[in-house]
Amino acid sequence: MSQFPDYSIYKGTWVNWSRGRIHGSTITLSYSDGALLTAFLAVFVTASGSGCWKILSYILHQVRANQKPRDGLHHQTQVIFRNTGSAVTAALQVGQLARYWRKNTVRPLARAIPVLFLALLNVAVFGVASIFSSQVTQAAGHNVLIRSASCGIVNTTIASSISSSSEWRKKEKDLKKLEINDVSSANTYAQHCYEGKAQNLLDCDQYARQYLNWVSKQNTTCPFPNSLDACIYGATGAYSMDSGLIDSHDDLGLNAPISQRVKYRQVTTCSPLNLTGYTKELEDTDPSDPAYGDTILTYVLGNVTVGSHQDNYTFRYNPKRPVSTTGYALSFLIAYVGSPQSYWVPSPTLNRTDGDISLFFLASNSVLYEDPVADPFYAATHPIQPLLRDGKNRTYYSPDANVSAMACVDQHQFCNPNNNKCTQLTGALALNYDNGRPLTQLGLNGVQNATAQLIYSIVPWLTTYANVYTRGANALRASDTLHDDYKQVGLPNGQWQQEAEAWFGVAMARLQQKIVQHTTGPPSILGVENKFDVIRPQTVDEQSLCYNTIIHSKGSTTSFSVLGVAIILVIGSILIVTSLLLDTVVQRFRQWAGKNEYKSVHYILDGQWQLQRLAYEGAGQGQWSGELDPVPVTRMNDKFGLPHSNGVLHSHLSHAKPVVGSMSYSPKPVD
Repeated sequence: MSQFPDYSIYKGTWVNWSRGRIHGSTITLSYSDGALLTAFLAVFVTASGSGCWKILSYILHQVRANQKPRDGLHHQTQVIFRNTGSAVTAALQVGQLARYWRKNTVRPLARAIPVLFLALLNVAVFGVASIFSSQVTQAAGHNVLIRSASCGIVNTTIASSISSSSEWRKKEKDLKKLEINDVSSANTYAQHCYEGKAQNLLDCDQYARQYLNWVSKQNTTCPFPNSLDACIYGATGAYSMDSGLIDSHDDLGLNAPISQRVKYRQVTTCSPLNLTGYTKELEDTDPSDPAYGDTILTYVLGNVTVGSHQDNYTFRYNPKRPVSTTGYALSFLIAYVGSPQSYWVPSPTLNRTDGDISLFFLASNSVLYEDPVADPFYAATHPIQPLLRDGKNRTYYSPDANVSAMACVDQHQFCNPNNNKCTQLTGALALNYDNGRPLTQLGLNGVQNATAQLIYSIVPWLTTYANVYTRGANALRASDTLHDDYKQVGLPNGQWQQEAEAWFGVAMARLQQKIVQHTTGPPSILGVENKFDVIRPQTVDEQSLCYNTIIHSKGSTTSFSVLGVAIILVIGSILIVTSLLLDTVVQRFRQWAGKNEYKSVHYILDGQWQLQRLAYEGAGQGQWSGELDPVPVTRMNDKFGLPHSNGVLHSHLSHAKPVVGSMSYSPKPVD
C-alpha cells in the first residue's frame, strides 16, 4: 500500500530543533556532494595534522637550539625538525638516526624515543580524527526536511457544486479508497514496527520516531459510569491505553523550537460488554422479509438512525441466517460527543459526554475453536461432537454466544507547554475551534495554533471505529490465526486486550502517517484517476508547517552537523595558518625584542636550501647571497658543479657564527 507520493528532500542549511540552534544546525547535501565533502574533510584533517606536526617540530627545534657545542646526532635531529613536514617521515628518519649512531654516540635510542613518541602520537591522533571526521554526518543523524507542492489537508467534503450523481459517487468512492489505503498502510506499519518493536523491518525507520509509546493498564475503571455492570468484568475490569503527551516536534516531526510546539494525548478505554439485560429474542413477523418466522436476536444499546428512519435497537442477528457462513463477522458503530447527527445514539447506560464511543459486535458464525477459549470476546467452551481430522477424531469447541460485544471510549487532549495549560480529556468534535471551545483557551501562539489545527484535523481518524470499519473482521488479530476459514487455533484469555492494543497501535501509526501526508499530499492510489482536493495552507504559520516536517532518510542525501564541520575547519585552519606563519612571527618578535635571535638564525640555517648553500659555499662553489633568507640564490648565470679531488668529493663547510643581538651573519671559512 502506498503511503506518500513523490516528494523532495530539502538540500541546504536548516536547524534541527531537537538539538537547539547551535548543535542542531544542519546542512543536507545530495549523496554525491556529501561524499565529496566527507572526502574533503578527511584530507583537510590530514593537512591539519601536518600543520600540527610542523608547529610541534618548530617548538622542539627552538627549545633545543643553543650556542653550546653538540654532537652530530643533535644537529641531524635538528635538521629533521626543521625540514620534515610529516610526522611519519620524521619518525622514520629519527629511527634511522638512532640506528646509524648506535656506536658513535651516547644513548641514541633513548634520545630518539621521545621524538618517536610525539611523532607517532601526532600520526595516531590525526589519523583517528581523519576517520572520525565522517562522524559529523552521524552527529546530524538521518533526519531531513521534506518538500512538496501538494502540501495541505485532503478535503473530505464533496463539493456541493458537483451536480452529476455519477461524479458525486465517483468522488465518494475515491475518498473511500484513500481511507482504505491509509488504514491498510497504517495497519501494516503497526504490525511490523509497533507490535514487535522490531528494528529495520520494512520501512520502520521512515518517521521522526519509529513508534509512539503508550502505557497500557489492566483492571481500570469501567468506561461507562452510568452502568458499571455494563462491563463484563464489572467496575474495574476495563483496559486502557494512554499515549501520554505526544510532542509535536520530538514525536511527530513538526520541526520547531520549544516555544512553538504543542502536545497531544489520546486515551482509549475498552471493555467487553455484558449483554445480559440488553438482549431480546423477537420473531420476524414481516412476511416480505426472507427471515420471516425466524427468531431474531436483538441488542438494545441505543437507537440507530438511517436517513429518516430510526430503529429502536442497535444490532440484530439471525442465528439461522448468519452474516457469513465462514469466518468472523464484525459490525461497528460510533457516537461522537457533540455531534447532533450521530448515526447511533447510545442508551443512557452507555452514554458519555466526554468521549467518543466505538461499539463492536462480533459474530463467530460457524467458527470452531481447537481449544476452549475463556476470553469474553471470543468465549468458546462448549465441546461439540468430535470431527475427523488427519485420520483422528478431534474435539472442537463452539462459541458460548452467537454475538459478543466490546466498546471503546476515545478521549483526546491538547496542551500548551509554554504555560502548561491543557484541555480536559474529551471527544474529537468537542475540541473544535468555535468560540468558547477548549482549544481557544490554551493561549497558543501563531505556529502553535497552526500545529494544533493540523493535529485536530487528524483526530477524527484516530478513533477506534475509524481504524476498524474499513477492514471489518480483517481488523481482528484472531483472524490472522484462522485457517480453513472456520477453524480457530487457541486464543489466550486476554485476546480482547490484544485486539484493543492492535487498534490503538493503528491509530498511533495513522497519526504519524497523516502528519507526513500533510506535507507530501495524499498518495497515488490504483484506480483513482483524478487528484484529491487539497485544502492549501492560508496563513504564514500554516505554510511554515509545509517546510518543517522531518522524516528519516538513508541513501539519497547526507546531512552534516554545521557545528562539527565548523569545528574541523576552524581548528584545522588555525593549525595550518599557524604552521605557515609561526617562524616568521617569532623571528620578527625577536628582532623587535632583541633577544634569542640566534635561535631564529639556527632555524634558518638548518633549512635544506641553506644547508645546500653551506655545502657548496664551503667547497668554494658559487657566489651566494641571501644567507638569512628561506632560499639563498647565486648571481645571474653563475654555474658550478660538484668539486672533485682525486675522484673523491671533499667539501668544506663554513663555520656558521651568528652575531648575538643581530640578524646579520658572516661565514668564516674553514682553513
